[in-house]
Amino acid sequence: MNFKKVILIAAISLIALSGFSQEAGIAKKTNRRFSVELGGGSSFAIGKPAGFKLSSGMGSDGVIGYTAYKNFGLFAGWGFNMFESDYFDFEETGYMYGIQYRNSFKESKFSYTLRVGALYNHIEVEGAHDSYFDGFYSDSGHGLGFHTSASLQYSLGKGWAINGNVKFHQLKRDVQLEESELLPEPDQTDYSFNLKYIGLRIGIVKNF
Repeated sequence: MNFKKVILIAAISLIALSGFSQEAGIAKKTNRRFSVELGGGSSFAIGKPAGFKLSSGMGSDGVIGYTAYKNFGLFAGWGFNMFESDYFDFEETGYMYGIQYRNSFKESKFSYTLRVGALYNHIEVEGAHDSYFDGFYSDSGHGLGFHTSASLQYSLGKGWAINGNVKFHQLKRDVQLEESELLPEPDQTDYSFNLKYIGLRIGIVKNF
């Protein structure tokens, strides 16, 4: 399934959810169309990209959301995630953007947000501290990837809230490494690094 099909299916799913909504939605209920979110937490890589076993990582995100029509809107943000291996640290940083669906639970301070869209990120590679590759640096350059996330928000009043977020990122970039017997491909310098991970975030939200 290619990237365009994933986006189409996710968009149709979001639209279908609106048919089951019993509330007019956050924007109509509170007249607050904009939101700003800041959060951080752990990230867990799926598989072994390019043969490297990555430890659980950490990251942070900042996202701006806008509800344009009823419950539907747009979002854009920036994120940072770092993963460590035996020899290198891999840092994924860049931008995320796409469409979102926001709604509140009936007669409750809880609400939820579903998002799907794209990444424009890059992967920076640095030699792990005190490893054979200490001092090494490489940058993959920016490229497109996939983002999807779901969050649960609890209102604190006056537009403030806390939220918990689960996100999935996939980004495939070519990275340059050194030739070494220590690496998965000893005679290879070009690695296709297909990073897929799940991020768990806890953050603060301000709705305007």
